Amino acid sequence: MTATVAIVVEGVLSKEVGEAVIHQGQRLYWGLMETYRVALITDNTDVEPVKHWLRVNGFNKHPYLIPAHLRDPEDPAERRMRQISRLRQAGCHVELLIEPDPEIAAHVMAQGVGVLNYLHPNYSSPRFRPDYQESVTPWSALVDEVERQRALREEDQRPHMEIL
Repeated sequence: MTATVAIVVEGVLSKEVGEAVIHQGQRLYWGLMETYRVALITDNTDVEPVKHWLRVNGFNKHPYLIPAHLRDPEDPAERRMRQISRLRQAGCHVELLIEPDPEIAAHVMAQGVGVLNYLHPNYSSPRFRPDYQESVTPWSALVDEVERQRALREEDQRPHMEIL
């Protein structure tokens, strides 16, 4: 039996806002095809727009797309376990879940499923970051952070180094 890896669409393959493709996630999808049966999981209950987005963006080799159901628990971690259960009921040996939410990843791992927690600073939801604060960040703090990162990029020599 071929092992299955389940990839969450939102936050791994597509940006949570704007629906742009996350290219690292795209490479992960295609790379895992070599060894695993790849199944996709979405937090959407309406699967047709998700299917359309996947087709348009070239994600077309996975045999399963497991949506959220209206009768699933509201708790995202419990919902994810239900989705994994649906994959198992379809005959999949789910060996690995690629999940962008650290809390869901911890819960799923505690249930005995291997997890790769995919976090990318440009694409992950701010609430997943360990330094997340629920209060709204003042605009001036955002501008200061942008300036700080710009200065760091200017000092970074790596983009100008010759690769051997």
